Amino acid sequence: MRKKLFTILFFGTTAFSFGQGTCSFGTTSDNTTGAENVTIGVDYEAAGAADFDVPFGSTFTASTVTFNLTKGTLVPLQYLNVSFREEENGLPGAEIITFNELIPTSEIFVYGIPEVNQNCYAITVDLPSSVTFEKGRYFVQLSAAPAPGDNTPIGWEITLEEQAYGVFDYIRFDDEPWGGTGYYNKVFQVTGTCADSGEVQPDYGDACHQENSPSEIETAATFLSPDGIVSVADDFVVEPNTTFYLTKFTMHSLLLGGGLYNATINIRSEVNGAPGQVLHSYVNKGPSTEDYNGYTPFPGMIFDVVSVLTSFSFEDAPIMLTEGNYFIEVIPTPYATDFLAWQGTWQPGIGFSSYSSFDQGESWQIHDDLNLVLSVDGFCSSTLGTQTPVTAINLKYFPNPVKDILHIETDMQINNIAVYNMEGREVSFTKVSEKNIDMQKLSSGIYMVKMQFGNGNSETFKVIKE
Repeated sequence: MRKKLFTILFFGTTAFSFGQGTCSFGTTSDNTTGAENVTIGVDYEAAGAADFDVPFGSTFTASTVTFNLTKGTLVPLQYLNVSFREEENGLPGAEIITFNELIPTSEIFVYGIPEVNQNCYAITVDLPSSVTFEKGRYFVQLSAAPAPGDNTPIGWEITLEEQAYGVFDYIRFDDEPWGGTGYYNKVFQVTGTCADSGEVQPDYGDACHQENSPSEIETAATFLSPDGIVSVADDFVVEPNTTFYLTKFTMHSLLLGGGLYNATINIRSEVNGAPGQVLHSYVNKGPSTEDYNGYTPFPGMIFDVVSVLTSFSFEDAPIMLTEGNYFIEVIPTPYATDFLAWQGTWQPGIGFSSYSSFDQGESWQIHDDLNLVLSVDGFCSSTLGTQTPVTAINLKYFPNPVKDILHIETDMQINNIAVYNMEGREVSFTKVSEKNIDMQKLSSGIYMVKMQFGNGNSETFKVIKE
């Protein structure tokens, strides 16, 4: 993943307008009195973190943040500490910038909580300097100090579980790792201006979707065993004469407690109806969204389990797949949970049955006639009449993945070679000779190589740069 950039623009020096429009990211209050502790300056130091996404085609410059906080009815806050962090492996990661001891610029009453002698207020702080974010996911971190001598905890209001926004939010005390086992989001708005980034979405074809539809929740493939984490996989199909660009994968998870921080997602080939070799691997990939889907009874469990729709996004670099069957393997990083599984269905589904592996994919055990509840989304384009088959022009290219030099073997005269990233932009490379490309200066990722031949034909193929 390319590093997200940020810019500090100090107020009071320059006004920035250039066609920008006001925009904000966050959630809204449900007036339900729930909150998580974010108090500092007492016997412990608590902090919360909530995520927000800057969409494709935009840059976002944040100037104010509003937090819905619960606190004593008559006592003002002393100050707020606010940080912005990168997203790393689904968690709040590296610090971008921190603003300490911010004094609120406004405090608006939202609703009262008379049973505990508290109120909920929308409390706004102006950032001393603005922060500009590129497309991507970020976390805003908050902690708050009560007035001296006030022992009333300060809480960050949370939404109802049905309000979906990004991933479930996090909390921590002192220097402990980030945690949290609630299926909700905190209430906040990061406000500023949005501008057009100039990015253009490549044309991958028409939107397409396929799924194994859910049924009654009565079975699942577990991710947990006494010996460790279990790999679980099910397949989907790319139709003949079609190129599929996978941008989103959603699994129906069943869990108790925290569920998963992140997961390794592998795309495997299909061999005799079972998972084959790994074609694409994404290690410690954080979910793009976690949507609460209710509590439900489950066979063998004393307590109801929670259904969560867990999605993973590949929009930044869609996975290009040609016709055939492919297995999606999920290896989760669980936390604070004794039960974590992938919901199954006995209804007819896509392709073959699902599988589990207890030895990191060395061998697979079939779940006869059991499909797992999933969906894959992306774009489909027809390959009919668009390319000359590789066999017809006797083209070979290696190694793939490539570290430095990509070698090309063909009997055809090559007139031109172009290399594009997965956003459709032509990138710079060195042509060592007519049939050798130096790619060592390119960043790791997926690239498309387009070759124009002397007879007027062309061929485009995918190369993975390590």
